[in-house]
Amino acid sequence: MAAGLLAFVLYIDHSAAAHKAIPASYPPIYGAYQPSFSGWGYFAVAGALIAAGAVFSLARAKQHRAMWVIPIAIAIVFAFGTSLAMVNGNPNEFVSPLKRTTAHYGDYQADVRLVRQLGVRTFVKEFPQILKQRDRLIAAHSRTHPPGTEVLLSVLRSWFPKHLIPRALFIAFFSCLLMIPTWFIARALAGERAALIAVSLLAVAPAPGVYVFLNLDAFHATLLAGSAALLTWGLTKKDSHWAIMLAGGLLLGFTSFFSYQITFIAGFAVLYAFFARPWREAVKLLAIAGVGGLLALGILRLAIGFNFLACFNAARHVAPRLKRVHSYWLFGDPAAWLIFAGLPIAALGVRELLTKRPAWLWTFLAPLVLADLTTLFLGETERVGQFAAPFLAAAAGAALVRWEKESGRDRPGVIAALVLLTAAQAIVLEALFWTVW
Repeated sequence: MAAGLLAFVLYIDHSAAAHKAIPASYPPIYGAYQPSFSGWGYFAVAGALIAAGAVFSLARAKQHRAMWVIPIAIAIVFAFGTSLAMVNGNPNEFVSPLKRTTAHYGDYQADVRLVRQLGVRTFVKEFPQILKQRDRLIAAHSRTHPPGTEVLLSVLRSWFPKHLIPRALFIAFFSCLLMIPTWFIARALAGERAALIAVSLLAVAPAPGVYVFLNLDAFHATLLAGSAALLTWGLTKKDSHWAIMLAGGLLLGFTSFFSYQITFIAGFAVLYAFFARPWREAVKLLAIAGVGGLLALGILRLAIGFNFLACFNAARHVAPRLKRVHSYWLFGDPAAWLIFAGLPIAALGVRELLTKRPAWLWTFLAPLVLADLTTLFLGETERVGQFAAPFLAAAAGAALVRWEKESGRDRPGVIAALVLLTAAQAIVLEALFWTVW
């Protein structure tokens, strides 16, 4: 896996089309090659060692209670993400998304001024028209996403008017909560020990670790994976209550305020339902989830004037079209997901995909591949595709558990070693690249 991904990066580096319109030194890694490792970086090394030790202790246990594993995983990803932000010795990394307000590198924060000027309801209600008005919005991401992130940042500015660090800590901590849906996705699909392995590896993976303080897509990933976890649980567990599917639909509907990638989660649910349940049950459960989604959209429309379809249609027409050739995106997107998922997750997850062909993994990846084929969502790189990481991690956990059973005993040492390898890759990537946006 490492050799294949490295070969792809080196080969695509000579493609002029891959570099067009994107400030990336080595596509598909989205960042500028600027090697830098400060003394602060040794905190990341220490964090990796502590994480491996904690995982070794957890993996030796015969039972893995969520009430213990999940808080530890959240603490690991938060501490490790914090240490990664210091690898280059630049304290501004902690608040960099909140300081990008210039036209060239502007991110969501650059358009909070418009929310404050118009008020939340007016900004949200008029968002489709604002998108069509040239130069009204500064940030490219404001034109490619719904208005929820700008509203969130405006609310955080109201809560913490004088300091950026509390706002950054709130965003980062919420991003770390990705471990919760990861546990429940992996447990529902592959069992409790696979869930332990999944959260252990993902807690130190390049994504989300590199991005918890750097990119708002880590925040979106928690919401997207949360709705996916509820829908997965509702479809997989035979005794699951209809309320779980309703809650999954509700969360997916509310997540539409932040990300158009809800279409991937909805596509997965529709496809997987007919593998997991008889068709009558599948239709019934999907209908319940659909009611939840429509209810959430209705609440958003009445409360703040949010019109998902109008925003989506407007975004499709005004989003900047990148100049990379289609074949690059077709192969570059999966390569980016695998690189930032971490080599153990990538290798074991792909092995599970190709050898066991689990329906849940194929049906999750199908909408992502379709988006690449149709060019509907060009650019689903390692940042935007973070919501896919819990499913890849679950597949890796399932593969490792199967190997343990075939070998006749648990392998906590191997799991801890894979955690170290994953963390080392995250540290190297952060040390080598300045990850723009």
